Amino acid sequence: MKIRSFVVAIVFPLSLLAQTKLSQEQIIEDYTIFKNILTTGHPSLYEYTTKKNWDSIFNHFEKKELKQLTNSDGLFRSISALAEHVKDGHLIVHYPKMDSIPKMFPLLLKIIDGKLYTDTDEFKIPAGSQIVTIDGVSCNQLINRMLKYAPSDGYNLTRKYRQIETEFGILLYYELGEKSTYEVVYLTQDNQSKTTTIESQDFEQIGERHALRNSHFAAYHGNSDRAKYFQTWVSEKWPRYHYIDSINTAVLTVPSFGLDPTEFKSRLVNLFKKIRKKKTDNLILDIRSNNGGYRINTIHLFSFLTEKPFRQRISESVITSHLPEGKYLLDTVSDYRQFFSNYFASAKKENGRWILQKDHAIEEMKPFRKPFKGNVFVLIGGRTFSAGSAFALNAKNDANITLIGEEAGGGYYFHTGQYPVLYELPNSRIILRMSFVKINHYVTDNTIAKGRGVLPDNIVHLTVQDLIESKDSQLDYVIKCIQKLK
Repeated sequence: MKIRSFVVAIVFPLSLLAQTKLSQEQIIEDYTIFKNILTTGHPSLYEYTTKKNWDSIFNHFEKKELKQLTNSDGLFRSISALAEHVKDGHLIVHYPKMDSIPKMFPLLLKIIDGKLYTDTDEFKIPAGSQIVTIDGVSCNQLINRMLKYAPSDGYNLTRKYRQIETEFGILLYYELGEKSTYEVVYLTQDNQSKTTTIESQDFEQIGERHALRNSHFAAYHGNSDRAKYFQTWVSEKWPRYHYIDSINTAVLTVPSFGLDPTEFKSRLVNLFKKIRKKKTDNLILDIRSNNGGYRINTIHLFSFLTEKPFRQRISESVITSHLPEGKYLLDTVSDYRQFFSNYFASAKKENGRWILQKDHAIEEMKPFRKPFKGNVFVLIGGRTFSAGSAFALNAKNDANITLIGEEAGGGYYFHTGQYPVLYELPNSRIILRMSFVKINHYVTDNTIAKGRGVLPDNIVHLTVQDLIESKDSQLDYVIKCIQKLK
């Protein structure tokens, strides 16, 4: 069933913990390979952590922690913690697949103001209840321990929080191991402390319940069948829109840029034709769940919103002409030698870095023949990442577009992306996904602090009360702004 397979995929990554015992020699070998891949291939390694600090981090780990490791799960946690110092949302550490998947913590949660709240009315715990401890460990401590599993660009936390709340069951398993039951202390809406015991569940059961989340806002949109709403409006990846007649406004949701570019543009043409036909005054573009995809799709979409040529990048660079530790490659998108010659044949080499200052897609960045000319509002959030953040930055650079929501997950000034490569460490079977190109962005506001994501013009967060009522705070805010314009 489509909805079941989708929710399982988004709630749980395909790699799960396996406690394989390893010798000290095997652990050192895997760590050494990981370190070499980072230090010889990652183009932004020293952007947030200086070489001096990296030397100190590596030295401390090798002298104090490495010798204490005895199995793959310990090495996985350690490598995840080391990778977090890179502060690269495209650098992902996966644990290898397992044949059998254990039961997990079943509550579906939402992070608001750094605290955990229940996102469903289940297990006799009302939605909006604050989870205080799980098996005696404070939720604040648990969130801090889980941050290393949720990569993000720079110092951004919104992306980390969105990933943690989506994958909480598996991340808790990484930290606490397999359990049949969990003791949960929580605060009710009237601040009463209660304790309950909850049995773990199969991940398929947890995935099927994902559609019940209040934070999908089915009730806000008048849908009582949450499973059907989820399948139509949440799991669907193609662009779609609905119309609010009372304010002559189209709400265009674009959940992904990872779709066939030809079909993507064709659908946009049809959608904007319908929007123009209704003589629409306002467009609300929702990319809060857009985790990225093909860059050309961001260009196609933005071309419908502007009347002048635009830019995205000022340079791209790499620090290696070959893949380090090629013996341990699991997968690449193409031949790296061809990639290097195609992208960097005309690049200028400076201080061991090949720099390409011409954007190969610049000719595509021009307005569509009939762009939208009304008011444009763009909803962004922590899940807005990679190509999604690239589009958000285009909107941020345009004074005629207003961004609403929370900080996007992708870096403002630069990100590391393109040419993702999968490595498998030989003994632990830990999988490392790393990209090799540093991309410097075109920005019009240089006052933003380094390490931030694309910031909204108006910050609007989900409140606990809105979660309880299944109310879309950010969309509601924009609608009220438009009503004031009339």
